[in-house]
Amino acid sequence: MFFCLVLAYPLRYVGADSEQNNPPKTIDPNNPAGASAPEPDKAAISDPNQSNVNLVSEEPDDMILPGQSPLPELYKACEIIYGQYVNDKGEVNYSLLRRKRSDLNNILSYLKSIHPAQIMAMNDAEKQVFWINTYNLCTLKLIIDNYPIQPKWYMILYPNNSIMQISDPWTKNYFEIQGLQYNLQEIEQELLLQRFKDPRICFALSNATRGGAALRKEPYRAETLSDQLDDQVKKYLASPHGMTIDTDTKTVYISNLFNIHRELFLNSKYAEIKKFRQRKPDEKAWLNFLLFFVSDTDKSYLENNDVILKFKKFEWDLNEFTASQ
Repeated sequence: MFFCLVLAYPLRYVGADSEQNNPPKTIDPNNPAGASAPEPDKAAISDPNQSNVNLVSEEPDDMILPGQSPLPELYKACEIIYGQYVNDKGEVNYSLLRRKRSDLNNILSYLKSIHPAQIMAMNDAEKQVFWINTYNLCTLKLIIDNYPIQPKWYMILYPNNSIMQISDPWTKNYFEIQGLQYNLQEIEQELLLQRFKDPRICFALSNATRGGAALRKEPYRAETLSDQLDDQVKKYLASPHGMTIDTDTKTVYISNLFNIHRELFLNSKYAEIKKFRQRKPDEKAWLNFLLFFVSDTDKSYLENNDVILKFKKFEWDLNEFTASQ
């Protein structure tokens, strides 16, 4: 019974085996100061003449020093990668990205060389954009390192090209950032959702699926973050994956992302709004959240009808496109 439930829908995202055989050291991601950063991995840095992104110095012990913001170079790399390999629907040309993966490898090597003190000195908006952009780049790295994805016979409930065919994709693949090792779950939960308690972030973090958050063709920037997050949520809810209303049965179908992040919504400001107080606490939070981002027509319908909330079947197919599409 337990096995079936895990396959049907995992409660927590799970990533590919680490490129390093040794397990990561135990760290406190909220207090990385004092951790010694390793030497940048030159083997992962391709010839700068063969890449659009050349960010890491050839000096062996060169870290990005405190006082030097890593965000401009991160923005520049994201513009190149998302501009070349992501289409207007937020889909990724993984085949092309794998062939030209030096761009992605270079920016990840750059992130490895950043000094922890520089991230600690950032304000909240800067930390959010740093980790959102980093999370999405690491997800791209996870996919191309396992592309084309090889299906497993026992993962029969997921598409053959799904990220779920990769062994433990969110917990067992480690990425070296600021000289420390993180998996995707740690970045998502400890550095973003638990710290900032903003459900909008859920719709900015790509899980490389058609049912999840779409990638943007631009980096998240500190000065425009709130507007970008609002735009992400509105576009997602307006898509077939986000929310649909059956007026005949007064049923509102919402993404399973709401269910996955139930605790986040319960601990957010949307749970404190004095509206829909007759509903269960989680439904109250979800409905209040929806009112901020749906169309005026849908908002009026939600406010004036005793709707039934149900979750959509999540689409686990890889968010992929090819040049011929």
